[in-house]
Amino acid sequence: MTCFETATHAIHLMLSGLFDEYPDLTVILGHSGEGLPFTLPRVEHRLRHQRPETHGNHKKAPTEYLRNNFFLTTSGVFRTQALIDTLLEVGSDRILFSVDYPYETMEEISSWFAQCPISETDRYKIGTENAAKLFQFNQ
Repeated sequence: MTCFETATHAIHLMLSGLFDEYPDLTVILGHSGEGLPFTLPRVEHRLRHQRPETHGNHKKAPTEYLRNNFFLTTSGVFRTQALIDTLLEVGSDRILFSVDYPYETMEEISSWFAQCPISETDRYKIGTENAAKLFQFNQ
């Protein structure tokens, strides 16, 4: 499945009303959310210009679901600008450090992540704390 297909499936979930019915449901998307932090504003713009009955049963804007029901990983996208944009769109509490092995090496991506111009607080959240909370490690 390509990132575009995965992103399309995620948008279908958002528009279906699933997250309104199950507000605690969490989905993890790789590759910086399959590009959704960059494309959802356009989707929302188009939805505003369509009749409401044509785009599903959702009660909130898709970006709200992305920020509340999804975790996005860094896998496959080790570009600083993309990480910063993802941080601005969803916040550091919703991002997980990840390596797209075997297509990337831990050494290469860890080195990139260590050099990213983000706060040490965000680096710790993304690199350790968020996964520990999500998967209930050490509890």
